[in-house]
Amino acid sequence: MSTATESRPAPGAVDLDDATATPRRRRGTRLALAATGLAAAGGLAWAALGGEGRAPAGAAVNDRVPTATTVVSRRDLVDHEDVEGTLSYAGERTIGAAARGTLTRVRAEGSTVRRGQSLYSIDAEATAYVMYGQVPMYRTLRAGVGNGSDVRQLERNLVALGYDPYDAIEVDTDWDAATTAAVIRWQRDRGLERDGAIEPGDAVLGDGPMRVGEHEASVGDAVGAGGPVTSVSSRRRVVIARLAASRQAQVRRGQTVRVTLPDGSEVAGRVTRVGRVAQAGKDGAEATVELRVALLGKRARSARLDQAPVTVSIAASAAKGVLAVPVTALVAIGNGRYGVEVEGARGGRRIVTVTTGAFADGYVEIDGVAQGTRVVVPR
Repeated sequence: MSTATESRPAPGAVDLDDATATPRRRRGTRLALAATGLAAAGGLAWAALGGEGRAPAGAAVNDRVPTATTVVSRRDLVDHEDVEGTLSYAGERTIGAAARGTLTRVRAEGSTVRRGQSLYSIDAEATAYVMYGQVPMYRTLRAGVGNGSDVRQLERNLVALGYDPYDAIEVDTDWDAATTAAVIRWQRDRGLERDGAIEPGDAVLGDGPMRVGEHEASVGDAVGAGGPVTSVSSRRRVVIARLAASRQAQVRRGQTVRVTLPDGSEVAGRVTRVGRVAQAGKDGAEATVELRVALLGKRARSARLDQAPVTVSIAASAAKGVLAVPVTALVAIGNGRYGVEVEGARGGRRIVTVTTGAFADGYVEIDGVAQGTRVVVPR
């Protein structure tokens, strides 16, 4: 990692040449640059360096400022960049009406529908039963149908729902008499015609329990076959964001990120997709690619808001195992130089010039003092 020159302004330090100067911030990063500790100290003023690292006579830390000491130690400094995104649910899609008629029932928005339960009713007849799997219902399944993975998928669901009490079904791609018998049992329990056939609209496939999203039609509406009824998704939370195309190569699938929720709390996330097709920016802005992030842990499940704005914090660079101190330990000594106030073995203090490097999360990399040295910081 390259080390910054002494002319680089350090965030959070007090410049004795201009005590009102505002530290510059790196664009697009969440670095701890604000001089929070300095502001809390209320008019903090450190000693100006005179000559070879010694404070001039009479120059000392303001006695009215409470101070403490901290140890120079090694740590990883990770620089983060923020990307704005939207909190949503994975696999969202719209479900159409199984037949023409009047919508007489639809599951409440935000509710969870599990295997064997229906999503809605048309003309007072329940339909669109949830089953688990990846292959959509694209054809009528009945005796004589050709072999296929959709047959195996249906058999697996019938077994899971308890419609193979005699263990007669061999879960495979072939439709046999045991499959027909299980379908008829399923139809009998639901008051359907017992013809041993399942039409495409009878079942809705998903990879697990479905979350009902925004309705496209209301109870009492006349709907046509295939007309939109409601949206569904998985219950997995996902963040969809736009990443600058120039940063695409720096973000990888599986990378861990931090996500700040609307209430200010942070949860862990993992990048699941980095788009490969760039979208032109508006009004001359940089082109972007889609970034998808899955939320991790129990706290992620408590974030119930949909389409809420969130912030994704991505590690942009890292300095591993560098000597670092809190940013507030820096003393601006003029001419773009910085130092730290070192506490001696007998309690005496002196200012030592340091060179600053990487900074992040309220700490700054320094060179010029040894590990374990105690330096002064405002309380």
